[in-house]
Amino acid sequence: MKDGFYPALGTPTNAEGSLVKDSFSRQIELMIGAGAKGVLCMGSMGKMATISNREYPVIAKQSYDIVNKKIPLMIGVMDCSIVKILDRIDSLGEIDIEGVVATTPFYNTLNSSEIVNFFTVLAKKSKYPVYIYDLPGVTQSPITLSQLRILMKAPNIAGIKTGNINLILELSRNNLLESRNDFTAFYSNLDLFDVAIKSGIQKNLDGMFTCTPYNSNRIYQDMTNDKNVSESLNNILKLRNLFLSENVLAAYSYAMHLLNCPGNYEADYALPITEELKVEIFELMKQIKEV
Repeated sequence: MKDGFYPALGTPTNAEGSLVKDSFSRQIELMIGAGAKGVLCMGSMGKMATISNREYPVIAKQSYDIVNKKIPLMIGVMDCSIVKILDRIDSLGEIDIEGVVATTPFYNTLNSSEIVNFFTVLAKKSKYPVYIYDLPGVTQSPITLSQLRILMKAPNIAGIKTGNINLILELSRNNLLESRNDFTAFYSNLDLFDVAIKSGIQKNLDGMFTCTPYNSNRIYQDMTNDKNVSESLNNILKLRNLFLSENVLAAYSYAMHLLNCPGNYEADYALPITEELKVEIFELMKQIKEV
């Protein structure tokens, strides 16, 4: 896993919930062309929790075919039990991917021992390397340093994606990353990417990269140039904050449409954004050179 940006792909579907293949393919090619060092298919930005069981393996196979081993591909398998996650893994067939990404179960809150047991058992039973997705805003079960001390002893646990910058810094301070040089820590809090980069954390993963290929590329073209990093990151944050004024993923759908990657990226119950917000998104994307 090289330093740089890792987009969490959006998943464009039609009104029936089926993948819009041409749009999805263009998005992936756009990310590879922008310099992405790897991609996550069907993370939280990719509607993992709302994708139909019928369409799940279709999306995974399409991402595998388009990425075509050019960069690492991870696929989300998040669900509420080990057996359900293993069903998802089985449905992937024999595609050769970097690994699968799983949160803790998000229906019940787990205690620390249960979190360790969940990932330990999953890693033993998974045919793919497992990446931990620390998403306490959804799961209510944050990943801690004490848990990682145990989990990093499992060779099939390959990394973590977290928005907790202190957790990654603690891994470094305690030499845990040195002890497992095959363990990858991805940082995923967009608001502090510039701080993370200055702190030596240079593998960053976020869904906003997919709708801002120009600015995402600029951030990582020259990580030593603080001015370029800050300007480009600020452009991405402006767009993200505009999305937050209504429904984030519905607004994201419109931004992807402007990039010629149409489809519904929001849940099937989400309401469309207003015409006023569409105008604001278009004007801002022109201003920051995305369209």
